[in-house]
Amino acid sequence: MTDGTDAITETGMEQIKIALNTLYLCIDHAVKHIAEAEGVEAARHYKAGLLASLKKGDIDMALLEERKTFDLVVSKIEALTIPADTDGQGSHNHINQTI
Repeated sequence: MTDGTDAITETGMEQIKIALNTLYLCIDHAVKHIAEAEGVEAARHYKAGLLASLKKGDIDMALLEERKTFDLVVSKIEALTIPADTDGQGSHNHINQTI
């Protein structure tokens, strides 16, 4: 995986907030895409695996160093919703469900 953090050292706080919000929206989009393409259970499995990896430090050990940052990131991932699967083959119906 590419570490592009060196490119943002001169970036202002507002740009960092925009980048982080965009990345969160990308993760949300991925969860919804998985639910539609592979089914709700696959999306739940992906989200659970993502949370487990975050909490163990498998994705970035630095996340574990400061509790406030850890709590913020984990709470954002926990808040991701998974669309309801009403037809058994994925759905474009975005009734939100949490795991």
